[in-house]
Amino acid sequence: AVVSTQSGHYGRGENKVSVQSNINDMNQYLDHILKCTNMRCLTPKQALEGDCGFLAANLYAKSVFGEDALANISIEKMSDSGALSGHIRIRAKSQGMALSLGDKITHSQKKEAGA
Repeated sequence: AVVSTQSGHYGRGENKVSVQSNINDMNQYLDHILKCTNMRCLTPKQALEGDCGFLAANLYAKSVFGEDALANISIEKMSDSGALSGHIRIRAKSQGMALSLGDKITHSQKKEAGA
């Protein structure tokens, strides 16, 4: 996966991970990310129901050190190939936390793809 890192404002860390997955179902992909990152979905289940070709969800986690992290998943299902496309934007107080979560997601996508 392509990972671009940007420094956030006020000492916050930010990381953006591209979605590259063999999973073609958006809710299945969301479940996969929740499982590999141990994050909780803040977006209500009813907001994720239906099939409109797009999915946006907000995730939250707290590290063992008490640091909060937020992630926003924004994906769409490509009409021509059926593949998922989009980004996961991660924000945390420290750059290290944002990078660590991004690495977990990138690694899980590679593992899921069989690499």
